[in-house]
Amino acid sequence: MSESNKVVRLGVVGSADAIGKFREWVIQCQNGVPAKNSRQPNLFPSFPGLSSGGAFRTSFIIEDRDVGILSRSTLSTITSEIDDETAIALAVEAYVSEVRSLAEQDRPPQVIVCALPVEVIERVSSLRATLDDPDTEEDTFETSRYVDRAQSNFRGSLKAGTLNLRIPIQLVWPTTYDNNAVVRRKLATLSTRKVQDEATRAWNFFCALYYKAGGTPWRMIREKSDISTTFLGISFFKNIDGSALKTSSAQLFDERGEGLILKGGLALEDKTDRQPYLSADDAFSLTTKALKTYKKEHLHYPGRLVIHKSSKFHPEEMDGFSKAVEAAELEIADFLWLPVKLFRNGIYPPLRGTAMRLDEDKSILYTRGSVDFFATYPGLYVPNPLFIIAQRRDTPSWDVLLREMLALTKMNWNGTQFDGALPVTLRAAKQVGEILKYVADETTPDPRYRFYM
Repeated sequence: MSESNKVVRLGVVGSADAIGKFREWVIQCQNGVPAKNSRQPNLFPSFPGLSSGGAFRTSFIIEDRDVGILSRSTLSTITSEIDDETAIALAVEAYVSEVRSLAEQDRPPQVIVCALPVEVIERVSSLRATLDDPDTEEDTFETSRYVDRAQSNFRGSLKAGTLNLRIPIQLVWPTTYDNNAVVRRKLATLSTRKVQDEATRAWNFFCALYYKAGGTPWRMIREKSDISTTFLGISFFKNIDGSALKTSSAQLFDERGEGLILKGGLALEDKTDRQPYLSADDAFSLTTKALKTYKKEHLHYPGRLVIHKSSKFHPEEMDGFSKAVEAAELEIADFLWLPVKLFRNGIYPPLRGTAMRLDEDKSILYTRGSVDFFATYPGLYVPNPLFIIAQRRDTPSWDVLLREMLALTKMNWNGTQFDGALPVTLRAAKQVGEILKYVADETTPDPRYRFYM
């Protein structure tokens, strides 16, 4: 975001009631939100407000012309639909239509917030109790240990349906901006869904909006002498009918924090361990496309490429990635495999950033753990360290790779808590796959990460 652009115009789509309460909350946040009573004040700070002198040095406004109201009849059609898939399709269509109307204005808003009424949330939610990664945040800023498959379908379809409009959207539940809102859960085990305190919700929500409007809340620290580096995360996802594996890639551009999305080809499956992988040609094509995208942005190739995967690099992948590195005449490349589950015995979590090198090719890193600044461990579950395996390592020092890995876990602008479990390369690649599965193969999606988070 340029220094001259200190005002972010928000569009809002939803029911009249949801829009009204959301606008009231934004106005309330202008003057700040007090911190909740806590013995960890550093962990739960007050929100300083929205102004040129606030944390983001930016004001957020909603003009009357930037509001899209869903009619009562439209909402009734969605909520009364018996078939789940049809109800989701109707809800997506209604929101996409209003988002398109705002996007096609002569002076469109910079970010459009989709305020979901309680009745729509309850209709597009099937609430199957499937355990999820407890470190994965939703962009509604609520925490849950369960995966809502139907809600995931709705979110993915809605994001995919608005990609061509070139304006980022942000989903928000009423429990974010209305302390009296209650979303009825269909399973008793899900009735205690927790919501963060109001100051934390404000921090996280406006941090995401600031990034989606073109700002960079924070970035990686790089010394002037450091080699220009780009990080590439590889993740796999199935298409809608589950008949084929595809691959998505989220690329993080060095310390600037700009993520670019690249869509890869069909994945193969190793017959020995059933792990997905790319053919040599597809690995070469994807990496070449990533490096050319970097060059288009920076007018030169990076000096170094780091690739992250959550599964082992197949020999074919190694061949394709290495040939792409050679074709671009890069001197340094690191291919890191991150199996994400590792357990330890003990009572107290170690400090975040604790690392141990096992041998020349393997290291352990605690990306979550106790934090001195917080004077506590801020998580709900016993943290598991990352087990990092280097299948190619041109960088001489493991310390550099571990520091970068730790820094990349902080590059999550859906929230302001800095101790994520996974680097943004893998977190974003997985997240993007849930949207790209709804994008037609012949469509080239917008490459900027702000449209997918």
